Amino acid sequence: MSPSLRTIAPPPVRYAGARKPLWARAVRRAASLLSWAVMVAVVAVAVLVFVIPQAHAGSGLTILTGSMRPTVNPGDVVAVKGIKPHQVCDGTVQVGDIVTFMPHAEHGDLVTHRVVAIHSSGIEPDGYSDQKYENCSFTTRGDANNTDDPPLPARAMKGVVMYHVPKVGYLINTAQTGHHLRWVAIGTATVLALAAVYYAIGWRRPAPEPEYCI
Repeated sequence: MSPSLRTIAPPPVRYAGARKPLWARAVRRAASLLSWAVMVAVVAVAVLVFVIPQAHAGSGLTILTGSMRPTVNPGDVVAVKGIKPHQVCDGTVQVGDIVTFMPHAEHGDLVTHRVVAIHSSGIEPDGYSDQKYENCSFTTRGDANNTDDPPLPARAMKGVVMYHVPKVGYLINTAQTGHHLRWVAIGTATVLALAAVYYAIGWRRPAPEPEYCI
């Protein structure tokens, strides 16, 4: 009689699942880093161009000419801090500051140049501080210009430049043309929301259970 044969089952083999190729993982990681970089850049530009200037009663303005080269170039955005007329001669504005002013009130055009002189008689009229500027004026010049601008009364100055953001002005102006700004805002918000949901789900996704095969 032949001896009984006993079959021994092999030990279970664990399958960790098929791993993606190295290049696919590298592409995914690069895309993730790029998306985060874009989101951070968009938020940073929005804060620098819109939020901070408006918090200082000013605005972000796009430079269209080269009169302030090389300090500020066409396409740059200057963040302007709003000031009141009486502050032109009370020490708030200094010679050497870059300021934004309205040379012709009837046209409404704004110019951004550097202050080269502040003129004050030293006599302040009676009344509220906002009215104490009748004897104050200022002179400016563009860094790229050879001559000074005509002197202007203090009420023509609208703000002092705090800083400038290079090469984002043309993009902002294009977005503000017609209804483009609305669609840019909607598209940006949608992309940010989808990215936030995607990464939130990815972070909370549980690790897959190991599979065994006998």
